[in-house]
Amino acid sequence: MGKELRYPSKETINRLTNELKLIGTDKYTQDWEYEVANVERLQDYIEYYQKEDRNSNEKVALMRIMLEAYNDYVIMNPNEIMYWNTIKQLLEQDFCIHSETIKYWSCEEEELENCFAITAFVRTIKAAE
Repeated sequence: MGKELRYPSKETINRLTNELKLIGTDKYTQDWEYEVANVERLQDYIEYYQKEDRNSNEKVALMRIMLEAYNDYVIMNPNEIMYWNTIKQLLEQDFCIHSETIKYWSCEEEELENCFAITAFVRTIKAAE
């Protein structure tokens, strides 16, 4: 599969936007994956990721969308871990293309209280490397 791509291609953005009916961006959007994430669509993102015809660029972009949505979910539901086991399984299954994303969300050098709501979860993947 190879190294994780830094930015989603225009083709990936167009395909995911059209097929998932993503909203919330325009031509000036810089962090597309994070701006289109919608916590209410988290299950849709997971199901779409699990389809067989995803290329690496689509999987990376979609995982970033999922993690942003899941972070919002955990903020809204701090004692609920629904979705985590599935997301973790997908991250581990495609670790080679998600290593940079895992590193970003794990905030390696930071104290946990200064991190994302999902950092503790993501750090469990980093430890399992």
